[in-house]
Amino acid sequence: MTPTPGAAARPVADHAGPVTAPAPLRDAAGAGYRREWALFCDYATATGQPALPTTVATLAGFFTALPARPATQARRVRAIATAHRRAGHLLNRPPRGPAAPPDPRSRPRAARAGGVDPVEMIATCPTRGWPDGLHGRRDAFLIVTALVLDLPQARVRGLAPAEITLATDDVLLCNQAVPAHADPRRCPACAVVRWLETLGVLDGLGRGSARMHLTAAHAPTTVDPHHHDLQEPQRWRTAATLLPAIDRHGWHDDYRPVTARTIRTRLALAATRAAQHSEHDTPAPHTPTPDATTPTPAAANRQAPSLEDALTLLDGIADDADALNNRIIALLEGDL
Repeated sequence: MTPTPGAAARPVADHAGPVTAPAPLRDAAGAGYRREWALFCDYATATGQPALPTTVATLAGFFTALPARPATQARRVRAIATAHRRAGHLLNRPPRGPAAPPDPRSRPRAARAGGVDPVEMIATCPTRGWPDGLHGRRDAFLIVTALVLDLPQARVRGLAPAEITLATDDVLLCNQAVPAHADPRRCPACAVVRWLETLGVLDGLGRGSARMHLTAAHAPTTVDPHHHDLQEPQRWRTAATLLPAIDRHGWHDDYRPVTARTIRTRLALAATRAAQHSEHDTPAPHTPTPDATTPTPAAANRQAPSLEDALTLLDGIADDADALNNRIIALLEGDL
């Protein structure tokens, strides 16, 4: 029988049966995530959407159409992110060479903070409440080290208690004097001491005590006295790291420092918060009311996040899900 011309080129979708992605594409995430990545590829193929590189709309449709337990969704997120990184579709650039990102130390501090004054960023960091006060005090300390003292990220992550000296009126960090500010809310030295106080409670007495401490704390005001030394037991000196990893619920890892990605994220959030606070304090000039059908630039940005932003956010959700699952398992096994 003579084959019909063009029969060999008939697409897979013309045949009966499930629609599956090509074999090379299904191996993009590696053996460890083969099943989860294959499921995503099958969804993308069946709906006629791209899998690699994918789009934010495809991701949203996939997680909406195929709900699952948090642990399962976390593995799916990791599979998708892994496949994209292996294929070079995300910005994992080498540390050296022409493709390397610019050295952050070569940029002015204000540029690295999005043009926002670091002391204004400190002023808008929460200092009380749970877990906002915990994250806010750590963020303020991070701003002091990374922006005010201009330490590189690798140095910031490795900071140890022995590198801090508290005198009567001076705070020294890495042999640098931490500057003071007339306003206690904006004072870098006060921000350092506030975090050390909280870290001592968290690391020395535990999460419950830190929660009570921050719930009862008062936000600093412009007329408060400066707080540049600690008279109470300095439990923070026995901490393994000055910047431990802390999840959104206030659980911390005694021996694991924050990641470089967390540092970038927290600094960006602090800069955005300070910029928004400044905008609220400054009367905006009168501008014509935009047409309701025309999206504002901010709305357009919200409607069209980048693929890297979406996958980074999903990666963070997966981290939280993994941490929660590990803690549940530890509780069930009686380890905590």
